[in-house]
Amino acid sequence: MRFSLGGTEIKITPGAVLFSAFCIAAGETEALLLAAVSLALHEAAHAIAARNLGIPVARLTVYPFGAVMRLDTLFLSGQGERIVSAAGPIASLTFAALLMLSKTFLPDGVRIERLIGTNLVIAILNLLPAYPLDGGRIFRSFLQRTARERTARTLLLLFTALTASGMVGACIWLFMRGVYAWTLFVIPPFLMASAFTEWRMPDAGTVSRVMQRKASIRGGTAEKAQIVVISEDASVKEALASFSGSKFTILRVLRSSGFTELTETEILDAAAKFGACASLKSVILRLTDGK
Repeated sequence: MRFSLGGTEIKITPGAVLFSAFCIAAGETEALLLAAVSLALHEAAHAIAARNLGIPVARLTVYPFGAVMRLDTLFLSGQGERIVSAAGPIASLTFAALLMLSKTFLPDGVRIERLIGTNLVIAILNLLPAYPLDGGRIFRSFLQRTARERTARTLLLLFTALTASGMVGACIWLFMRGVYAWTLFVIPPFLMASAFTEWRMPDAGTVSRVMQRKASIRGGTAEKAQIVVISEDASVKEALASFSGSKFTILRVLRSSGFTELTETEILDAAAKFGACASLKSVILRLTDGK
């Protein structure tokens, strides 16, 4: 499900829809609404901070146990990422504190207590140093100030793995005591998948070279063509190494079913989308699925 709100694309995943339906069927509609209100406040704080810094919000994707906001990286600096990432937990903690101070004057103390607890959980969870949580994004921005981009991404992946392992351990420990915290069991695979995808993405230098090469193709400076035969088990990085400085490259990928041709433009797009470590076999499958 997709729609636009204030120039931002909102994407609600099928998992989020199914989870909501399950909560309603299980009689947890109130808990679902409290979580939705708390999450909306959290994400609104991110969006307001981004807009105040002049950073466009490209997309907000809603998952079963949270949401991920994608900002336009062309406008995003390290300090900007830290400010935008911190805005969400600060808003959740501030809202919880205000509710705690005024709960004696508000009706239905049970709902207020649950709303306070929900906001505290959202804030604490998002401050963990795991990608793509807010704490992980803040941690990454500090790592990139002192370490090379690839080293920073590797350390981020390591800390995400440690955090995910700790969450699984906490989940097992709670299960043994009769507390069924399913969220702690479901979130770690999502964290690891996101961190691994981030780790596989090409660094800024590779992206810059890719964009320069595409500009030369559009400008007509790479007019002559060469055909290179390469195995489907080769990586995108190995394919990029076969490019010539003065010729447009067409790759003939040797597969078990014959040959598949990939143009230089397709390889450059694959490097930007899937990462330099992706195999040509997986690139062909993804391109085929997308057609």
